[in-house]
Amino acid sequence: MRALLIVIACCGPAARAPAAGAPAPRPVRVPPALRELGRRHEVRLVYFVPADRKPTRAWREKITVVMTFVSDLYRTSLTDAGHRCEGLDFEFAADGKPKVHLVRGRGKASDYNGAPSYSFTKQWRTVLPEVTSALGPADRHLYVIIAETYDPGPNRYEWPGGVALGGRVGAVGGVGLFSAWMLQDMFCATTVADQMKLLADATPIAGRRALGAGRPDSPRFEFIEDGFGAVAHELGHAVGLWHDHRVDGLYIMGNGFRALGRNYFRKLPPSGRVRFSRENTAMLAHTRLLGDHVDPNDGAAPTIRLSYPKSVAPGTKALRISAEITDDVRLGASVFFCSSGDSVVWGKTHEGRTDKVAFTAAIRPARRGAIRIYFGTIDRGGNFARVDGTVAVR
Repeated sequence: MRALLIVIACCGPAARAPAAGAPAPRPVRVPPALRELGRRHEVRLVYFVPADRKPTRAWREKITVVMTFVSDLYRTSLTDAGHRCEGLDFEFAADGKPKVHLVRGRGKASDYNGAPSYSFTKQWRTVLPEVTSALGPADRHLYVIIAETYDPGPNRYEWPGGVALGGRVGAVGGVGLFSAWMLQDMFCATTVADQMKLLADATPIAGRRALGAGRPDSPRFEFIEDGFGAVAHELGHAVGLWHDHRVDGLYIMGNGFRALGRNYFRKLPPSGRVRFSRENTAMLAHTRLLGDHVDPNDGAAPTIRLSYPKSVAPGTKALRISAEITDDVRLGASVFFCSSGDSVVWGKTHEGRTDKVAFTAAIRPARRGAIRIYFGTIDRGGNFARVDGTVAVR
């Protein structure tokens, strides 16, 4: 695999309702069913089950329900921002339903999750090679892998062995790896209509804490939002997005994914919905997996010449950045990410083949050490380029 960026899902709190014991809200909107869109590049769904585990009940139907909500978050984010988008496109089987590949692992669950010393990265290093060996390389497919590698015992949050990771692998490839605890019957239904009922259910789950709010005996809907929302968040990383914490409770690449229920139970304007930020939405609009206008025959990535301060004093609150960006056909959009705040802080949509940009990036007061910066550009063919830098704070 080439140019793989792994980013662990953020885990801060996100305030939301209803409280346990409150009347269940009625949905104001229901996500539409998945349908085949006919794009050249499709999302490949995988259910990974170790040798010592049995597949959960109705796993294909449940994974379809999860991805119905995920695709809807992408579609509404783009269409609300004025982009033409019908959602994510998935492989479909001969029966007219989304195809989910069942991959049986060669090892036991502990061979993948590292029990008792559980490890996200061990799961990535062990599950992914078996999936790509069976189904093809990650630079040719965007994989959503839901792995039956969690354990039933006690845990500080959710279940031991849970995982949520995502990374980009080329213009059409990437991986999102997730724990199958979200497929338990108490969280995941086999139809969207029944899932709406679960998403409105505030029944406490005894002895468990959802990762977002972190309260004891967290309500059912919080686990669903954490699980389903993490798929949307990590899939964002798999297509090249970075965290965006500027409006943390609403942006999907922040912690907004932990409040996805608001999109279905509250009448809100687009600005109040859980969504991708404007800058990340512009990047998504030019990916080959979402942009209907993208030219798949354009195979050359843009070039970036980035200028930035190599060092700053402690307490600095802004960085002056400039860049010269060039593409052989047509530029799409750019974003600038800073590790100080772990967030996108600037972005722009481009026209033409070249652009020169200069901006002041607001950051948190710099502390002694180093600040990592990333400048990324996507062109109208879905090709991505990135330049990394380090700013010393001394």
